[in-house]
Amino acid sequence: MLGSSGVLRLVKFAAPLLIVVWCLGSFVSYESTYNGLVRTFKDGKHLFVSDFLAHEIDGNFDGRAISALCASKQWTPGLILSCDPTPGGIGQVRNAHLSCIRFAMEMGAELVVPRIVKRDEKDIAVLMPNVGGPQRGHPIDYLFEFEHLNQTLAAYCPQMKVYRSMDDLYNVPQVMKGHPISLYEIHAPLANGSVIDDMPSLGRQIKKYIDEMAPPDNRVYPIRFNLAVTKWAFQTAYDGPAFAGSFGRLLRAHEDARRLAAAALYNLSKGFGFNLDPRKGIKEGTFVGAHLRTETDVDSLVPDYESQAAYLLDFIVNSRVRVVFLATGATEEQTTAFVARARDFNVTVVLKKDVLHGDDLALLDRLSWDQRALVDYEIMLRAGLMAGPSGSGYAWSLALRRRAISGGAPNNSSALPVTSARVQYHDRLSTIFGRSERGSVFMQTIWP
Repeated sequence: MLGSSGVLRLVKFAAPLLIVVWCLGSFVSYESTYNGLVRTFKDGKHLFVSDFLAHEIDGNFDGRAISALCASKQWTPGLILSCDPTPGGIGQVRNAHLSCIRFAMEMGAELVVPRIVKRDEKDIAVLMPNVGGPQRGHPIDYLFEFEHLNQTLAAYCPQMKVYRSMDDLYNVPQVMKGHPISLYEIHAPLANGSVIDDMPSLGRQIKKYIDEMAPPDNRVYPIRFNLAVTKWAFQTAYDGPAFAGSFGRLLRAHEDARRLAAAALYNLSKGFGFNLDPRKGIKEGTFVGAHLRTETDVDSLVPDYESQAAYLLDFIVNSRVRVVFLATGATEEQTTAFVARARDFNVTVVLKKDVLHGDDLALLDRLSWDQRALVDYEIMLRAGLMAGPSGSGYAWSLALRRRAISGGAPNNSSALPVTSARVQYHDRLSTIFGRSERGSVFMQTIWP
């Protein structure tokens, strides 16, 4: 047993420790209470937008799979990859940028971030306004956040040096002219015309081609290779679900687009009583995100308006959800017709302009067609249900990312009791209508 002196020494030692522990506990409790009180006094919209910007719908970023892949590659200082800018919409540009980054990883090269071609605002079917001239394009910040990309790669793939543009290499004249490189030039076997059919051999094929174009014995660094447009090439399943689930998040929508999406969702939630919380991901049973793709820039592989409208209305009616957010993609006349037809089924269709007001609406009006589509993308990610046509890379990009968000939602028929002949992809959150020839390629190659 302890004597009185021993007990006294124990008390002298334990008492300060207990006080420290109590103080820490009280501070944590106080801080939690304080933060809770602060939230109650903040403006509802301001709080919603702040939470939206601070919490990606996918949850906390886990870049360990990216780190593992980068650590497995052989990197060559001074070997630089640039990529031709890709004309097209959000789905095409996003996947092309990610394919460029993945190619640079396979190559073990430094990266010049691709630029973005801005389509003609007067005629959106003209994807490359300066045909025949140089396609410098706009910086990546036109759609996505360079700093987010740069900081994330610095943290999880530090082997890769990143240049915002060729302007960062203005004082390195030997890289002004790059050696051309493409999947065809390295003789990569391709399935369906674009999908890399032998991923394990890709790195060796790239190295062999580089050695042929610039023999190692007399190669001088730095040296640049320029990749031709590569959109639907990498089998995203090859690197595993952990890599695929995080890699696409390297490209985060520009803050203006996310801020406008947050404001629209707040007004949508308040107006229809959805009680959305941007900290908690997708809330099922709220609204349907619908994508009609019938504008003048679509090709013949995308179904006509009548077919798409019939698919969507059938989906909406069977879903029993009566509020629809309609994304950019249809002509004004067709949008008006769809809104009116949906009303016949007691369905309310909402557009961005309906849920943005004042300064937010003024900012939306200043954005380009593709920038406005990016606002839609952020809203559609958070829809309770989502549907779009199989010929649209935009719709596939949404569906596959939503599947990744949900941890790989199992296919079922709870939302759409129709035959599979009309549906190319379906899970409990998203449905892709039609049977486009490109559907299987999109499913294999679009990064979530």
